[in-house]
Amino acid sequence: MSVNKTSIGWFSPLTGKREKDLVQEVLDSNYLNDGDVTRTFEAKVAELIGVRHCLAVTSGTAAIALTLMAKEIGQGDEVIVPDFTFIATANAVRLAGAQVKLVDIEPKRFSIDIEKVKSCIGPRTRAIVAVDVNGRGADYNSLETIAGERGLSLICDSTEGLGSKWQGRYLGTYGDAGCFSFSANKTITTGQGGMIATDNTQLHHRLLELKDQGRRRQGTGGNDLHPALGFNFKLTNLQAAVGIAQLERLPQRLVRAKQRDEWYRQALQDCPAVELPCLQNEEGEVTQWTDILAADRANLESVLKSANIGYRAFWYPLHTQKPYSADDLAFKNSLIVSEQGLWLPSGFELAKEQVEYIAGAIKSGKNV
Repeated sequence: MSVNKTSIGWFSPLTGKREKDLVQEVLDSNYLNDGDVTRTFEAKVAELIGVRHCLAVTSGTAAIALTLMAKEIGQGDEVIVPDFTFIATANAVRLAGAQVKLVDIEPKRFSIDIEKVKSCIGPRTRAIVAVDVNGRGADYNSLETIAGERGLSLICDSTEGLGSKWQGRYLGTYGDAGCFSFSANKTITTGQGGMIATDNTQLHHRLLELKDQGRRRQGTGGNDLHPALGFNFKLTNLQAAVGIAQLERLPQRLVRAKQRDEWYRQALQDCPAVELPCLQNEEGEVTQWTDILAADRANLESVLKSANIGYRAFWYPLHTQKPYSADDLAFKNSLIVSEQGLWLPSGFELAKEQVEYIAGAIKSGKNV
């Protein structure tokens, strides 16, 4: 098989006839708002990961913020967040009205550093938001112990982890609640959208109120009772229809992601210029994208660009972003990981021959 060398993209969503058919059914029903299709989507995700309740909302950011609000965390409170994550994690804390306390990560799996979590808990600390970076679970045994002993809420940012497991349990099922994202670059997408998973019925009831103007049940928009404060974070039937079709593709995509990582492992195993974090994956973990670390990332980026190979550089540490600016001294690991990390092409239709071509370019270390 010849490899298309014109361009190999990093990642893109993939939809088809099934999505179009289900969206058409919603259009034909003439009920486009949050309704029965959204309830079906929620139920399917809950059944998949084995929780009592799932609640669809507008984004992963909203999922985290609403969960904090439902736990009555806001003004005057502090929430611990890892320094290495997409900025939405911290922004969700601010959306809820609380302050962000950044903590460094451990350098192998990129999850929050447990010892630093223990040392930074203060009198205003109310919660920990752990992040399952690229589908790798945080150390939930330790985090649940810490949260229980210190009376803290534990919220799982599993926005990149749907279908991935840590120690035999699906990500998003630890702590008080797990939060997922269905944005365009996720394993399944609804364009934009999110989901909150929890076994806590009381928490679920409050989340229902928060996402729909204080109502636990669907209203008329007229003379409804609104017994609690709430907002509008509903996911529509149109989006949920796409989500249902995408969810049907999830098992195949998870298998393919494992296969993709194995192709990269085989192709890059004798390349000293890069390190493969996927070698640290536990059984059942599925990375959303294949990632690598390169001491000379600038040269690697130049090589990939020259070969028309797409990639995405790791996030900047949150403490280097203006809204969360802090001194570098406390964030040694997040700085190193951020400076060295890239996500390689990881699309659903990526072929083994393309992976081998990408690996060849990386090992050559030369521009085309």
